[in-house]
Amino acid sequence: MAVALLDLAGSTLPDRAKALAATAIGPVQRAVAAVDRGDTATLAGQNAVLRTQLAQAQVRLAQDAAAGRLLQSPSAAGGHLLSARVVGSSTTVTGGQQVTLDVGRYDGVEPNLTVVSADGLVGRVVAVGPWSSDVRLLGGTDATVAVRVGAGGYLGTVGSTTPPDAPERPRGDLTLALVDRSTVTVGDRVTTLGSVGGRPYVPGIVIGTVTSLDPPRGGITGTAVVRPAVEAARLDVVAVVLTPASPTTSPPTASAASSPATGTLP
Repeated sequence: MAVALLDLAGSTLPDRAKALAATAIGPVQRAVAAVDRGDTATLAGQNAVLRTQLAQAQVRLAQDAAAGRLLQSPSAAGGHLLSARVVGSSTTVTGGQQVTLDVGRYDGVEPNLTVVSADGLVGRVVAVGPWSSDVRLLGGTDATVAVRVGAGGYLGTVGSTTPPDAPERPRGDLTLALVDRSTVTVGDRVTTLGSVGGRPYVPGIVIGTVTSLDPPRGGITGTAVVRPAVEAARLDVVAVVLTPASPTTSPPTASAASSPATGTLP
């Protein structure tokens, strides 16, 4: 009977059977496809979460490594430090750069404190809010630092202004004005001389390295080019020097670094 009906409808048996099968199985296939799509979406979401967690873990590891480097660096030698992270950056009206830290007045930060990284001098605190602070980096026209140069500790100043008739500096490089040009050679390390009371700059922090000497221009003092030790564009973990090191203070150890009461790096 079923075959006769199929013939009267003008269809062959195989084609009609396929149509009936499709009618019966189609809803099941759509349901399975929906489940597959749901599983795929779920897995994609889980993968996205895992990728985010991995990226966050990698950032934390990098920050921990940076904090460890800072703790073991000369910048941390004996000072009472407050670790911080760079959370913003901007350009000043003088053409310099400044960054915002995630620590502020409630953490003990005050204006004119030195800020360092594992590589050397970052800058000085210029403004403080309850939970954040702004740091002026080296490189602005208003950022001149008294320094010592080389093993002999010869005196000079470092700033961003290029002297007249001196060769153009590479972007980011600084100018060293020397008290006695003959005492300085390429490769000499430049460190902070230190301010009275350690504000705004504590002594002995690396600023950079002399990369070239400017040609003599008939002046009493000579000038040179200094490549900064700190790369501003890559700043992340830094430390505010709350109290300068005393002559009898030893550098903090890794065990001391975990104690917030000491004020060293957490």
